[in-house]
Amino acid sequence: MRVANLDFRDPLIISSGILPDIPELMERICKEYEPSAITTKTLTFTPLEPHKPPTVIEFHNGCYMNAIGLGNPGVGIIEKIKLEKCKLFVSIGGNNIEDIIKSAEIVESKAEIIEINASSPNRKGYGESISSIIHEIVKEVKSHVRKPVFVKIGPWDNALDIVGKALDAGADGITAINTLKGLMIDTEEFKPVLSYGTGGISGRCIYPLALRTIKDIYEEYETDIIGMGGIFSFREVLGMLSVGAKLTGLGSVILDSGYEVISEIRRNLINYLNEKGLKLEDIFAIAVKK
Repeated sequence: MRVANLDFRDPLIISSGILPDIPELMERICKEYEPSAITTKTLTFTPLEPHKPPTVIEFHNGCYMNAIGLGNPGVGIIEKIKLEKCKLFVSIGGNNIEDIIKSAEIVESKAEIIEINASSPNRKGYGESISSIIHEIVKEVKSHVRKPVFVKIGPWDNALDIVGKALDAGADGITAINTLKGLMIDTEEFKPVLSYGTGGISGRCIYPLALRTIKDIYEEYETDIIGMGGIFSFREVLGMLSVGAKLTGLGSVILDSGYEVISEIRRNLINYLNEKGLKLEDIFAIAVKK
């Protein structure tokens, strides 16, 4: 598949927020499992402390909530990351345009794609809090960097409006979807289970929502889309490709089954295509009515 003028051997990448920001670990996972790309955790211009634990819970089989709160060591960590067998996507965030621009400039030399996190629900002032000014953010970032810029959005009622503003400002593509804000209550103490209170829902339970959002975006704009949200097998990969995604991000499934699941999904995807006599291009957008 070709995305933002970059070639990928298969659609499987690792989503943001899954791999710890440990360069040596990222390099090992890249070498051993060869995802087409690894996306960093969201990096900010200056370090952010994560929220206090508990920050991640599994509330149903394959369904998670997290509120780590974009905790990260700052964009400076990017200089220590060296990947050989897969591409590096760098997720950046911030609570003001200036810091986001500076972060983009710092990561540009390493990133194949710069992904602006405009959708995380887990830290006030960041993520979804900046989605209302996404046109200005993208316009400024694009004027300072030459690498492709994607915008990561959530499954909101105004998602198409946000996407339209991002693309109008020059975004090269969209990542969809981020987590959906939810709440779990401890019914013994009657208080939120997560220390932050609310958290982002991910995993199996958001897959239909991800499919619908991706389909809506592709039908409206036909832009490059990195799809994610509830992929647990090659079947979900096929589903996302069929509604317009060109790359598919693995997240909760890695938490659930380990990194070996990357190879398993790839193997099953290849077997399916061979048995059917199909190529990935034959599946792409096949479920979208023109």
